[in-house]
Amino acid sequence: MAVRAGGTGVLAAPAVVDAVAHRWWQITDETCFVPMSSAEVEAELRGHTARLLRSLSTVPFRSEPAREVGAALVARHFAAPEFIGRTVELFDDAVLAPLGVPTASRARRPAAPSGSDGLVRPGAVDRSSRLSALRAALVAGYTEALRSQTLAQQEELRRADLAARADLEAASRAHAARFRAVFDNAGVGIAISEWDGTILEANPALRRMLGYTLKQLRQRRLDDLVHRDGAFAGPTEVGLRGDAVVPVTGERPLVVNGGGVIWVQLTTSVITPGETTAEDGEPGTALALLDDPKRTRYQLTVVEDVTERRRMRARLVHQALHDPLTSLPNRALFFDRLREVLVRTAPRDPVGVLVIDIDGLAAVNDSLGHEAGDQILASVADRLSEEVARAGHLVARIDGDDFAVLVGPGGYRGSADALARRVLAVLARPFAVGAHAIPVTATIGVAEVDAAGVDASGLLRAAQTALEWAKADPTRSWAAFEAGRGEQETARRRLAAAMPAALESGAFQLEFQPIVGFPDDSVRAAEALVRWNHPRFGILEPAQFIPLAEETGFIVPLGRWVLSEACRQAARWPSVGSRPPLVSVNIAARQVADRSLLNDVAVALSRSGLPPEALQLEITESAIVGGAEAPTEVLQALAGEGVGIAIDDFGSGYSNLSTLRHLPVRELKLAGTSGVGTDDMDVDVVGALVGLAHALGLSVTAEGVETAGQADRLRALGCDAGQGWYFAGPMAPDEFAASLG
Repeated sequence: MAVRAGGTGVLAAPAVVDAVAHRWWQITDETCFVPMSSAEVEAELRGHTARLLRSLSTVPFRSEPAREVGAALVARHFAAPEFIGRTVELFDDAVLAPLGVPTASRARRPAAPSGSDGLVRPGAVDRSSRLSALRAALVAGYTEALRSQTLAQQEELRRADLAARADLEAASRAHAARFRAVFDNAGVGIAISEWDGTILEANPALRRMLGYTLKQLRQRRLDDLVHRDGAFAGPTEVGLRGDAVVPVTGERPLVVNGGGVIWVQLTTSVITPGETTAEDGEPGTALALLDDPKRTRYQLTVVEDVTERRRMRARLVHQALHDPLTSLPNRALFFDRLREVLVRTAPRDPVGVLVIDIDGLAAVNDSLGHEAGDQILASVADRLSEEVARAGHLVARIDGDDFAVLVGPGGYRGSADALARRVLAVLARPFAVGAHAIPVTATIGVAEVDAAGVDASGLLRAAQTALEWAKADPTRSWAAFEAGRGEQETARRRLAAAMPAALESGAFQLEFQPIVGFPDDSVRAAEALVRWNHPRFGILEPAQFIPLAEETGFIVPLGRWVLSEACRQAARWPSVGSRPPLVSVNIAARQVADRSLLNDVAVALSRSGLPPEALQLEITESAIVGGAEAPTEVLQALAGEGVGIAIDDFGSGYSNLSTLRHLPVRELKLAGTSGVGTDDMDVDVVGALVGLAHALGLSVTAEGVETAGQADRLRALGCDAGQGWYFAGPMAPDEFAASLG
């Protein structure tokens, strides 16, 4: 069935329209992109096809529909040069005829009878002219619509460009205004300069800071303002790294108007006209003030006055490196200078250090007060500075009453010893403290070694070691460090440092020496003696490491282990007669003064199962007699639990028996009884001590019994027990336990 829509004429059948529209769709698909689906494109083209074919058969013929179709194609974005060309080729006899489009026209001849398919077929007299007119109208409509669309787009772009320019100019003016406000009201100085440093602009803060007018500043370069002692490397020298611009910053002294100098923090950057500095793409505001296309780069310098901050920093540095009382260099600064000297000194040249300890200052503090002591220290510092530092030596206060002197570089070998004598002479005169003339003595340690192979810590440690030697010898005021003797001290320190690890690894062990009762020579007790099985030196006796342990404080954990291990071993001993022997354990003075001793004893007894009555603690008389505070409470508490207390090495100190009446002691162990067998005086002394001890209710054990004669004399003098190599030496735990059986 044919489609008719207005006018007169016979239209192509739907199948014909579909064939032409499909061919047109193929052209579209090959030549242009249309923002429509394939089905929508084909439907759009089918409508246009039906209208164009219908216009071919209208009477009279009108080309306006073809013009309208051309415009519609542009409106629907069928816009491509090849598309319109191939579309024109489509509407041609050679293409349309095979697709079934009618060829007759009714413009010149009457209608012919209908064909078998029911369509009126017009003649072909004017077909060529109609197709030409249709194609021309189609192209004309397409071209006119495309031109109008292009003109509209161009107008839209022009208006957008004008609006963007207006916005950009407004933003630029706003940024320039903001920059001018910041520039004029900033609290720090800001200068804009030519690439060579010639100042172009300076804000009010910079003008106030330097005291110059803007006209005066414009006659200067940045470098002209820097004081000659603080030359400033501007960005023209170091501000460029290849094509990259690197800000330059640093503290420099600037000359102010009138000749003064202030210290400022300068930060100079390089800026380029036209560059974008804002993140949102807006132009940099600093350059809006100096927008000259002839110039390619400027310098932007921010100037902050840091004079007061620098003074404060200098004061803080001085305080950190100087003693507040004497204003002398402190330990940290002394070490820094000593390191510098060691680096600069030739390997075989000597470097000397003195450590000076002011004696008796504690007595001055106690009698006259700490202010008097501080006054003496300040006076000592003044004398050392005047007499020693003036000669080129560095004087420092490195501790409370300790000073140090670094012998000036270039000194001769032995100059440190000579300087020590000079220092003693300088300090020999009494010091005036109020109405008092206080004599002060000093002890000096001297270390003078070759610069090669020594560091600052080692050299100062050597001087302090020499100071300890001098203090240990009451006949000397100073001592020089000796390498061989220093090696011994180093070995002692290494031995002390190795003790904690030795305790952890089980290198310490116990031996037991019997204590024999004189009436029947039976074993009454055994003293626990600690040994150190050293991997390098073999078995070390207590005298080789116990003093070190006492000096370092390690005696407390070591003594705790000895107590625990002795109790554990004693709990396994068989009975001798009615009860097993006592175990006697030495307790150092540090342990006695520590209240944790009570807990240590309780833990050792609890873990071992040893009854308190089977434990005896041996304490030297120096630990409990003559001290500032005798540990009476601790000893009373231990005795109250049943633990025995014995005084070891009695007679070697300065106490007397009457002081023991207030202590819970039940036994004395007499020292130095080896002369009893040959010396009548020793016999008289021991006899008197035994008699007094018995009068106080104390038993007496004689130590160091080495011969039968000594044993007999001590037995005759009334000693209750003896201990020594005559009876037995120290034994391993298993050996001692076996001897009891």
